[in-house]
Amino acid sequence: MNTDTYKILKLISGENIICELSENNGKYEISKPLLMSVHPHVTRTGITESLMLTRWVQPFTEQTYFDIDPKHVIIMLPASPGLSVYYEGIINKLDDAEEINTLDDINDDDVYDDLLEDLKTGIKYIH
Repeated sequence: MNTDTYKILKLISGENIICELSENNGKYEISKPLLMSVHPHVTRTGITESLMLTRWVQPFTEQTYFDIDPKHVIIMLPASPGLSVYYEGIINKLDDAEEINTLDDINDDDVYDDLLEDLKTGIKYIH
């Protein structure tokens, strides 16, 4: 991954995303976008904040590249080196999880048979 292309976008919707970005035909083409959300925590020494990165639109589509009209971007900033490393780590974990949890490898009949086998109790009536 090229950390020079990691950008933070503040959208007019109020969302902050980090992504890989390139410009194409007057639009921003982004890939691997993650939603950035900051969560405050109260500790003994005061309030601290932690950054959480979650998938932005990938749970809802198979598409990997997204075009964003520059009019929908309030500000675009390069990601810091530390944030870039964190982003890469999250992307790698998400990629690994997708490889392990592919639904194409699951046979529905086997799942149903396993569930039915678990339900067998040897008793004819269940009250």
